[in-house]
Amino acid sequence: MMAALATVACEQFEDVKSVDRIGEISVGIQISLDKGDDVPSPASYKVKLNNYAENIEMVQEVKAGDVVELKDIIPGIYTIAVSGESSANGFTYVFNGNLSNVNVTENGKKFSLEMTAAKSGNIIFKEVYYCGSKIGGKTSYFRDQYYELYNNSNQVQYLDGLCIGNINPAGTSSIKYVWNRENQEDYIYFQTIWQIPFDRENPDNKLYPLQPGESVILAQMAHDHRAANLNPDCPVDLSGAEFEFYLKTTAYTKDNPAHNMIGAFWKLTTSWWLVTVNGGAFAIFYPDEQMASVMYEPDYEKIYSGSWVTPVGYSTKGKDVPIDCIVDAVELMLNESKITQKRMPAVLDAGATWVGGTYKAMSVSRKIKETREDGTVVYVDTNNSLEDFQVNDKPVPRREGAKIPSWNTWAN
Repeated sequence: MMAALATVACEQFEDVKSVDRIGEISVGIQISLDKGDDVPSPASYKVKLNNYAENIEMVQEVKAGDVVELKDIIPGIYTIAVSGESSANGFTYVFNGNLSNVNVTENGKKFSLEMTAAKSGNIIFKEVYYCGSKIGGKTSYFRDQYYELYNNSNQVQYLDGLCIGNINPAGTSSIKYVWNRENQEDYIYFQTIWQIPFDRENPDNKLYPLQPGESVILAQMAHDHRAANLNPDCPVDLSGAEFEFYLKTTAYTKDNPAHNMIGAFWKLTTSWWLVTVNGGAFAIFYPDEQMASVMYEPDYEKIYSGSWVTPVGYSTKGKDVPIDCIVDAVELMLNESKITQKRMPAVLDAGATWVGGTYKAMSVSRKIKETREDGTVVYVDTNNSLEDFQVNDKPVPRREGAKIPSWNTWAN
């Protein structure tokens, strides 16, 4: 028996020896640029390949051209993200494109990828805390969600009328909606939209200036969440937030000093804005049309009737907003396994970020790019959240010394 086993084993080793070794391969990417006549092309591209199943990551800097060649790739299934930058007329243009779940196993194969240019936003998502926390390590607590917006430019910006919302679907999903709209690729489709207040009688009267290096906190509830009747184990005090997503007083909510956001779309069934603790996809924008409001218009549903769109085969309602209106966007998800279920167009966010679970009291925040001579911080903004954000053990509103606006007279 032993002799027979040895003979079989030797034959198996001979079979293995005859198998060709799978070595590293090279592939090409055919690049097409979607840009205006006044926008210059990038001089080079950064190409990042991620094989999440095998925990492989490769980054290559390549010279820009119609076709770029990637060398020394380990065969596998990859998400490929290509990015670049150019400058003109005082603006920075960020180019992004990506391919998800690509089978990179054939040497010399060529893939096609479209890259779109977008201006780098002056107002950015600086920090997002979405996953919630635990009370006593047991009970789930989600009322402490917040979003921090930051003036990343060197000029004053005005927040009046700025909108924030989460896009459809609310969570990552294998469903890919096809929206009943002409030129659907030129829009994103919001599930919910809130708006920073503005002078409705005189829109030119600016109420909320934001100086360079200043930030604002948009809180689900602008409480000190460490209070005994809320969550003593919560890491954040949001009583100094500039804005809150408040509609009505309940046993859990009260009208705090923070200014109330305007509920603009869709009709809200709770007294606050609760988004999935698994991670939503968010964008901020200045609308190109007057937004209706559940707070101001008694005929809200009549106003919006017929002005939303639905995806083919579904009853889901979405408010379509032109991509050109978007100031900044960030996609969040549960973990890296969901990266192939992206919702946000690559031109707005070519990647995504995550904290890796729910109720972990962790946040994501921008990485620092540089610090100006006056001490204000400039953050990375390449329209790729996988590259631009870091994961934090706990949320810290206004980390790295972001300043409080002068009109916020109630923050500590």
